[in-house]
Amino acid sequence: MNSKTNCEANAVPEIPGFKFIPRIPKDRKQVILISSVLVLLTAVIIAAILIGVYITQEYTERIIKTISNGKDGQTVERTMMVNNQERVAAFFIKANKTSATVVYDYKHHLIGIRIKDQKQCSVVAMDSIDVPSLNEITHRIEQLDEQVSENNSLVYSFKKGKLAVRTTLGTTINILCGDIPIYWAEKQEKELRITLCVISIISICIKIL
Repeated sequence: MNSKTNCEANAVPEIPGFKFIPRIPKDRKQVILISSVLVLLTAVIIAAILIGVYITQEYTERIIKTISNGKDGQTVERTMMVNNQERVAAFFIKANKTSATVVYDYKHHLIGIRIKDQKQCSVVAMDSIDVPSLNEITHRIEQLDEQVSENNSLVYSFKKGKLAVRTTLGTTINILCGDIPIYWAEKQEKELRITLCVISIISICIKIL
């Protein structure tokens, strides 16, 4: 009896086994799986959106730069951009002595004009002049047919009118003229044809008096 007791006392205690990988409850496994799927799905959606934005911009924006020489010897550079999605056509015209940016906003039926070194912008109602449609401008730009002879340009002369209310002009023109006041341009009665025109866009010459 005593020997059995002594053996039990001298016996090396059994070391309990430890599991270094904890068990994950079944409900937690489901949560982790659902979270992983959601993260993957979100990444796929973001990638699809970015690809869609890139493709949309590629097919809605066309940018073309041309250089021509006027009869007076000055070089005229024109950079044209058409965005069918925003329904905007923008033109940057640079000559030896001056430069101007003209925006055709077909959403608001307005034309915004900013001439270098002038401390004001002018805005013209689109229905006051014979403006080609956005599709026609796009076609002419694609065909590189915007360089029409200045002799055939129809000239519209405008004088400074009332101060425009910015909230009625839309985002595009407000960005163009963000740091200077905007005035309505009132069309003069007389329309004529001239041989020299800096702000000439698709057979239309705009003069701000």
